[in-house]
Amino acid sequence: MHPVARLRHALARRPWLYWAAVAVLAAGIALAAASAVASVDDARRAWGASRTVVVATADLAPGDPLTGSTEQRPHPRPLVPARALGDVPSDAVARQRVAAGEVLVDVDVAPAHVPVGLIPPGWRGVPVAEPVPSGAVVGDHVAAASGGTVLAADGLVVSRGDATLVVAVPADEAPLVAAAAAAGDLTVLLVGT
Repeated sequence: MHPVARLRHALARRPWLYWAAVAVLAAGIALAAASAVASVDDARRAWGASRTVVVATADLAPGDPLTGSTEQRPHPRPLVPARALGDVPSDAVARQRVAAGEVLVDVDVAPAHVPVGLIPPGWRGVPVAEPVPSGAVVGDHVAAASGGTVLAADGLVVSRGDATLVVAVPADEAPLVAAAAAAGDLTVLLVGT
């Protein structure tokens, strides 16, 4: 007789064997589940206490509102950046690009009054007329040149209008950039990252 047929015949004559096997299998699964839960608890205890931080739920570009694109989540304290935010104002915007899942820190967030909120500390915003649009958008890194000379190698577009930009540059370079912009002799150069 075939072994499978012999087993089926034995189980049909002794149903308690079937139920004993089911009970042993269920006990094994229960022990495995309990062990997995215990290992998760052990790992959680090993990381220590958690802290609630603000996390981006979508990719953010400079000037994007944070409302609806962030949420508060608990994170283990060793993984939380020192300047992580616990909450953000309802009218705050992103100061720079933030990836989904990233913990927000204070330098990622700006007040809602754009473009001033996007200007990095120690920099100045210079309005620039663009008769020929450069294609730069808010958040792009640019350089400012006049007469074949780079006046500011490091700039950041913080606002865009129809034919104007506001470009943030370091404070010590701002007067030269502003003078060239006022004379109509300023060119915005796009900088690759």
